[in-house]
Formats: sequence, structure tokens, C-alpha cells
Amino acid sequence: MDKLTEDASREPAPPARKVRRATIGGHNPALDGLRALAVLTVLFHHMDLVPGGYLGVDLFLVLSGFLITGLLLAERDREGWISLRAFWARRGFRLLPAFYIFVAAGIPLVLLVKDTDDQWQFLRNGLAALFYVANIQRTLNPPDSGAWFGHVWTLSLEEQFYLLWPIALVLICRSERWRRRLPEILISAVILVLIWREILIGSGVSNFRIYFAPDTRFDSLLVGCLLATWRHEALRSAADGTAVAGDLSRVAGSRTAQLLARAATFGPVGLLGLVILFFTGPDLHGPPNWMARGGYLLVAVLAAVAVLGADQHRPGWYDRVLSARPAAWVGRISYSLYLWHFPVTGVANDSLVPRFGRVPAAGAALVVSLGLASASYYFVERPVQRRRPAWVNARGTAPRRGRTSIVTPSAEPLLATTQPLPVNGDSEPVRRIHS
Repeated sequence: MDKLTEDASREPAPPARKVRRATIGGHNPALDGLRALAVLTVLFHHMDLVPGGYLGVDLFLVLSGFLITGLLLAERDREGWISLRAFWARRGFRLLPAFYIFVAAGIPLVLLVKDTDDQWQFLRNGLAALFYVANIQRTLNPPDSGAWFGHVWTLSLEEQFYLLWPIALVLICRSERWRRRLPEILISAVILVLIWREILIGSGVSNFRIYFAPDTRFDSLLVGCLLATWRHEALRSAADGTAVAGDLSRVAGSRTAQLLARAATFGPVGLLGLVILFFTGPDLHGPPNWMARGGYLLVAVLAAVAVLGADQHRPGWYDRVLSARPAAWVGRISYSLYLWHFPVTGVANDSLVPRFGRVPAAGAALVVSLGLASASYYFVERPVQRRRPAWVNARGTAPRRGRTSIVTPSAEPLLATTQPLPVNGDSEPVRRIHS
């Protein structure tokens, strides 16, 4: 593994070959296509059309770990530190406005059409959602999620990850010795989660305890973190500058890069495996099943392979399908679509399915959900992102006193170039990613 910084006197790197969408600061629509698959799978699961569609959440989690870790590692290489304050601010500007609108929209509805018991339930779940502990609340009382907040446990899980993982990463990166062992640390953490799940299952806990709680669900996020770490380290090993386009197959002399490049060719296999599990996954009700005994890790690995294949954008049907404009557009609005689909599918199941059948009702739920998500994305998410303070996006300034940052040894750019290494195909996951 190369040292943290490169000699600034190195000969300028030759121009990288032109690679579609993989340029610095570019956007990879194929990753949006995976987001679209994840959110639509969850939506149709809630319409009882895709039995294992709840596993779309795991695809979201792997994407989150991959993109966020890549961003943080690239910031460290580029700036010499990771600004926790700026990271958390970006998360807040990205997630909170649309979420607050979603919560506020439910208040008049529950006051007008629900009885007192439902109103108290809305209050309990709303507070748990606002403080991002909805997953813990569902672990303690699974049936008490209500018709408005039954899905926001995933947002709580990701926010808990966004709080803890950057701190852990910063602490690890303070020591060069530990930074070099980051992949081993992540693998160990995944194994510990797997063992802990087995211990809990042996003690007789419910399947809902395994599914909702953070201590038994972080492994999907950690698999995404591990993929981003391997990718980042592989690109760091590039000696001739050809990796600036993010193409792992052109990184000479790196065994990790070549292994990842080969794994990327199996992206369609990973996606096919996910689709099969979406339609054959076991029911969440009842005692813990094979999904809790290693199945979630299998899903995470398949998702990681699919993500790597999309990230490397190999020419062919896989890239064309995921990058198609409709799929990429649904992926871009996936956060708002995830927020709004749950109450919409609840109404569709109660009111439309008995009258028109399940498939027409699901189609209507999709159309209404897309309409609400589009309004949220274009009138809430994007305007807020355009107007967020400049310091949130600041680059190239030294840490100031009182700034929530830690300076790490990599105080110079990684390569002898003015541009940072790409994290992935998407330079704006703070704006794009659900999570």
C-alpha cells in the first residue's frame, strides 16, 4: 500500500482516457438506476406484490455506506482532514427539509380523519422519527408504527450510521497504522454483527428484533464502507495517473484493483441475485429464518457486486438499463419517493385493492407517489440544496479553531494533480442518495 502522500515533484500524469460519466465531478446515472430499483421494490412490497421487496432497503444501505465512505476518504486525501461539522450539515440540508414537510403534512390529516388513539400513536411515532430513533421504537413495539411512519425506521438507522461512522473513521485515520488496516477492521465488524445476530437468535429474540435494531443491521452499511475502502485504496496505488477516471482495470500493479475490476464484471450477476431474492425472500413474520442467519449478509454482498458493476460502467445492457433516463430520474427522487410511498400504499391497500384489484391499485399508488415525490424534490429538496451556506461546500481551506475536524497525516493531495481521486461515479451523493 502506498504512502499517504505522493511526491509533488513527480512528472505530470498523462491525461486519462475518456470514460463515459466517470470523470472527476461527474454523475453516474447507473447508481441512480440502482436507487430506483431499491425504492420501487420496497413500494411494490408494501402493495404485497414482491414478497422479499423489503430487501430493497439493504441495497439502499450498501449504497449509503459506499458513497458516504468514499466521500469521506476522498475529502481526507484532498484536504488533509475530515470536517465532521460540514458532513453533518450536508446531511441535514439534504434530508431534513423534505422529511419535515412529510411529517407536517400528516398532522392535519390525522387530526381530521383519525380517532384519539390513532392521534396519540401518530404523536409517539412522530417524535421517534424526528429524533431518529424510530428503528429502536419499532424494535421495542413492532405493531405500533402506524400508517404514516411505518417505514422511517430505515432513516433512523442511516442517521445513526451517519453520526457514528464518520467519528470512527476520523479516529482510525489519525493513526497511519490503523488506517492501513481499515479493510480488516471493517471485515471484523461485519463478522461481529453476524456472530451477534446468531447469539440473539439463540436467546430466542423475535425476527423483528433482528430486522429493525441497529446492532443487527449495520452489517449492510459496513459492506458498502468496505467496498468504498477497497476501491479507494486500489486507486491510491495508481502510479501512472490513469486511475483519475476511476477505471480500476487501468490501475497497473494493484492486485486489489484487478480483483475489483474482475468483480465489477459480475455486476449483472449480483443484480440478478438480488431480483431473485426480492421475489423469493421469506416473510418477516414468525421466528428468525435463514435471512437472519446470514441471508442479510448475502444480500449485502450481492448488492455490493451490483454497485461495483454500476460504478465501473462497463459498456453493455447492464449499464444501459440502469442509466436509462426513466430509471435515473426515479433514482434522483428516490428519497422523497421513499418518504411518500408508505402512506399512499396504505390508502391504496385499504381503499383501492378491494374495488379494483391489487395490480391496478399498485399502479395508482405508484403514480400518486411519483407525483408527491416530484413535488418534494423540485420544490423542497433542490431549492434548499441550492441555497445552503457556502461553508458547507467549502474546499481547500485549513481547519479553523473550533471547527469539528481532525487533521490527518495526508495534508497534501494524493496525486500530483489539482483534482482529487473520484470517490465513485456520483459526485453528489449528499444531494442524491436516500438513505
